[in-house]
Amino acid sequence: MKKSRFFIAASCFLLSLSFLSGQEKITLTIDQAVEYALENSKSLKSAAIDLEVKKRADFYSWNTLLPSASLSGTLARSNNIDSIKSQMDTSAVIMGMVMNPSWNAAQAYANKDKIIDGMIKDEEATYWHPVGNLSFQWNFNLAMIGSMIVSRKQYEAGKISWEKSCNDTELQIRQLFYSILLMQESLKIDEESLANSEARMKQAEINYRNGQVPELSLLNARVTYQNKKPSVEWSRQQVSQQLDLFAFLLGLPYGQKIELNGSIDDEYEKFHSNLVELDASELYSKHIDNNPEVQTLRKTISVLKSGITAASFKTFTPSLSVGWGFQPTVTDIKKDWFDDSNYTDGGNLTITLVYTNLFDMLPFSANMQKIKDTKQDLAKAELGLEQLYQNTEMKINNSVADINKSLDNIASMNRNIEVAQSAYNSTLRGYNNGSQEELAVKDAENSLKQAKLGLMNEKLTFITTVMKLENELNTKLVK
Repeated sequence: MKKSRFFIAASCFLLSLSFLSGQEKITLTIDQAVEYALENSKSLKSAAIDLEVKKRADFYSWNTLLPSASLSGTLARSNNIDSIKSQMDTSAVIMGMVMNPSWNAAQAYANKDKIIDGMIKDEEATYWHPVGNLSFQWNFNLAMIGSMIVSRKQYEAGKISWEKSCNDTELQIRQLFYSILLMQESLKIDEESLANSEARMKQAEINYRNGQVPELSLLNARVTYQNKKPSVEWSRQQVSQQLDLFAFLLGLPYGQKIELNGSIDDEYEKFHSNLVELDASELYSKHIDNNPEVQTLRKTISVLKSGITAASFKTFTPSLSVGWGFQPTVTDIKKDWFDDSNYTDGGNLTITLVYTNLFDMLPFSANMQKIKDTKQDLAKAELGLEQLYQNTEMKINNSVADINKSLDNIASMNRNIEVAQSAYNSTLRGYNNGSQEELAVKDAENSLKQAKLGLMNEKLTFITTVMKLENELNTKLVK
């Protein structure tokens, strides 16, 4: 179950206060480490940007339906004034009849050239005339709706990818957290073994002074102790380096010391006691569709189908184009531009239904070949989905079997540790009494150490397998 945003903010705020206060070391639980990584992971921030791009593309996909609009103004000078005079014929006839009431239309038309010359006050100004243009163009094809659907599906696929990235990051942090805990537990065992070697060396010195053991036993005890010291120091260094790496993955500043609050035993008990009953068939039937890879591939198939539909619409359906334009042209620049007799409108309304390229419908055209390629990609994706279902079912069954096997191994190893502990205690008492050799104690100690390390490794294997299965099913199996 996801933590609340308040918990995330509070955890990050406390960590920030630790940095600002100059605290030498901070302590992190597994949940705090995960939440901090989810908030500060650079890869997740990059994935969030990709998701935002897809979200914006989906939200504004309707803008493909917007018309195009243009507005322009032109100041034109005619090369020949005769064309301008020809546009003034009607005005000249009317003006002649007004000025000479005795004229009829035929007489006014016969004298139109003189009347026009009288109307033109500035010949140069007559050459010039402004031309305006305001136009709108709206194009529509069913493929545009298809592209909007594709954008929506791509955004949905992006959300699935984002969630998968978050789950993978959480799994990575948890695995590293637990592996470091294992290294620390192993280091504790090594340190205990080193301390035991030192104690045996001191006991050998006492026994040697008391004449109970030969000098060779004392030398063997010293060599054993000195040989263990470099190994323990190397283990300490490895733990320190892994903690630095962990801090780096969390996004903490370099040099910030951290301490992990937890233990393999505690985490195992939490997982073991709260684990739901596992039935591979039931898990598969209930949660297979939650698998991130399945969801991603199914969404990919949906995107491909929508793309094929959009391409078919674009190829086999006509496009509708609606255009409207207003183009006023002023006849005389010195007269009132808004006088109806002084300008003409060259604009119009057009409605066009057109197939953009009829050759795209031909079976051998590049367009049809591209559609066929997409259909084959779709067929491959559907086969991949069937294979993914089968592979996931097999992985679920194997994981459940591995979990049950780990539980059996852990029960057996616990019994082995009890026996190894008893054998070590008995051998150590004999060594302290002078009745056992150093070699016998070392063998008993190594057996106990290997038993403990094997148990911790098996517990980590159990925890890791459960987490991987949770990630595979995209659900929680630990209550």
